[in-house]
Amino acid sequence: MIDYVQGVLAEKGVEGVVIDVGGVGLTLFVSGSTLQALPAVGDKVRLYGYLHVKEDLLQLYGFASRAERDVFLKLITVTGVGPKVALAVLSAYDPDTFVRLLATEDLEAITSVPGVGKKSGQRMIVELKDKLVPEGLEIVVATGTAGGDMLREAREALKELGYSVQEARRALEGYAADDPSLEDLLRYALKRLGGS
Repeated sequence: MIDYVQGVLAEKGVEGVVIDVGGVGLTLFVSGSTLQALPAVGDKVRLYGYLHVKEDLLQLYGFASRAERDVFLKLITVTGVGPKVALAVLSAYDPDTFVRLLATEDLEAITSVPGVGKKSGQRMIVELKDKLVPEGLEIVVATGTAGGDMLREAREALKELGYSVQEARRALEGYAADDPSLEDLLRYALKRLGGS
């Protein structure tokens, strides 16, 4: 296994980067979040690696953190989930957020990732929840069944306003008042999204 690749960032692209390691340019596929975390071209960089071997192809993947690589390695063990889909998941959600989605079994948010269908999303929840969600993890959401329903309604309302599922989910994270109204949730989310 390649633990990490360190060198000079030679190129940045939409799907990956090229790192100059002692005069050899290595292409690494990266997630959107890793791409955003990278320094400017010409600066030194270190990415944690994974070498994916297929019968006729070797592909190198790079991650800004070990945590991101660990989640990626777990994702590709799920039946029907390859490296491309795993990178899409990590482009949509950072590792901590993805673990929270597994903990709350939020299939809607998981299937909002391009390339993840209902069956793949369900498999991720079933196969990864015990492996990635720490015991005793407390998730802060609005309390009670009505709160859960209210969160879904608020997410739907935000989607109707043109926000993506990911934006709506992030905007509603952390709301912890008892017995919220839909107006309270929307006001909170819009304030976090920078709306009026």
